[in-house]
Amino acid sequence: MIVIFGSTGDLTKRKLIPALYRLLERGKISAQTPIVCLGRSELSDDQFIDHLQLDRFIPDSKSELLADFIQTINYRCFDLESGTATDLQNSINNIKEKYGCSENLLFYLALPTTVFSSVAMLLQPIVAEDGWTRVVFEKPFGVDLASATRLNEDIGSVLAEDQIYRVDHYLGKELVQNILYLRFANEIFSCAWNKNAIDNIQITVSESLGVEERAGYYDKSGAVRDMLQNHLLQLLSLTAMEPPLSGHGNAIRNEAVKVIECLRPPEPGDVVLGQYGRGQSGAEDYLSYHQEEGVESDSTTETYVALRAYIDTERWRGVPFYLRTGKRLDKRYAKIKIVFKHFMLDGLESNDKANTITIRIQPDEGIALAFNVRKPGESHQSESVLMDFCHHCHFGPNTPEAYEAIMSSVIKGDPLLFTRWDWLQASWRFIDRLKRVAPQPVVYSSGTAGPQEADQLLEQDAKVWL
Repeated sequence: MIVIFGSTGDLTKRKLIPALYRLLERGKISAQTPIVCLGRSELSDDQFIDHLQLDRFIPDSKSELLADFIQTINYRCFDLESGTATDLQNSINNIKEKYGCSENLLFYLALPTTVFSSVAMLLQPIVAEDGWTRVVFEKPFGVDLASATRLNEDIGSVLAEDQIYRVDHYLGKELVQNILYLRFANEIFSCAWNKNAIDNIQITVSESLGVEERAGYYDKSGAVRDMLQNHLLQLLSLTAMEPPLSGHGNAIRNEAVKVIECLRPPEPGDVVLGQYGRGQSGAEDYLSYHQEEGVESDSTTETYVALRAYIDTERWRGVPFYLRTGKRLDKRYAKIKIVFKHFMLDGLESNDKANTITIRIQPDEGIALAFNVRKPGESHQSESVLMDFCHHCHFGPNTPEAYEAIMSSVIKGDPLLFTRWDWLQASWRFIDRLKRVAPQPVVYSSGTAGPQEADQLLEQDAKVWL
């Protein structure tokens, strides 16, 4: 049985329900797997189905299969403030009898982090004895090390670590999972993945939208907590980790933790924070962050962060990692750029373009390798050319979405795509230090690539963003 808390929110109708339909379509779950959707609103099953807007969010569904899928969805009104564990247990038991399903329970908490502890307490008497119980927690998991530790202690009093699945949906993206294959299934790359060959590594997650309807949450969080602490540090971990003992979940997570633990504590000169001001893109005028509804007029919350980081291991000592993310920028994309050192033999004329590997996470998922070749003629000059792997061109457009991979992994009990507590602990320790030393945000124009100070961060090292 799959139980979703907070099922009337956007995440359920946009991501979770479409992901579960795809799992049914692929035979990963059966039509006898009930999906129990809990929310505060008084809705009938039919009203809830209308709320899900299935035609919009599952546009290419098969009519007969969709009808079967709808029969698995059961909506129940459940208020977290007044509902009891007994109420929840009765609802679950009634649906078990209706479907004749197994004792296995998957709980998905599409809820704010502030109620995680209280929901965990509700689940304490329901934890399955005969089957497995797995509980999925959406990010953020705390707001700093102290709050994350308290939250983990509360949840840990009810659930074992192997029952806890902390989501970072970036780990479910196809090209993020491909980082491991690029590195450890291709000797031509793995033997050069170190300080001897690599000059610097750049990780960028650029968003063109502003805070939209998330201002209330975002103004208390900011880009550092909302993006850097989880998504970007996860990308850094996969890019920089040592070869794991195996490709299994915990072996990989062991190495991911070591990367974060070896991050050099940031200094004030390593960090640039920004906040978007007014701007324009084409005919569209953008409001400043302070003008967004729900944002305090004197807010100092950052909507952009750029960071220079160093990993003090033998593999990476001295190699700078540049990370940046921000809202209301000129383009929407996420990529990792591996920039190699540039060596040329005497007598060969260079175009001064280093070899690079670009991992395009979104959009246009793929991997591109730029390398130098000799131009025709007698000048002995070089030219940079590109070998480009297009993911959807090769595998087709219907590869699994991130949340499909996430839900499938929980059902299988595979922890690879989820954050372990020791990784979270190390990441919050690093972020807490960064928050203490970071300067105040500078204003950048909406619709641009971000503040000039972020460019200057690289110029100090005679480098540029690529």
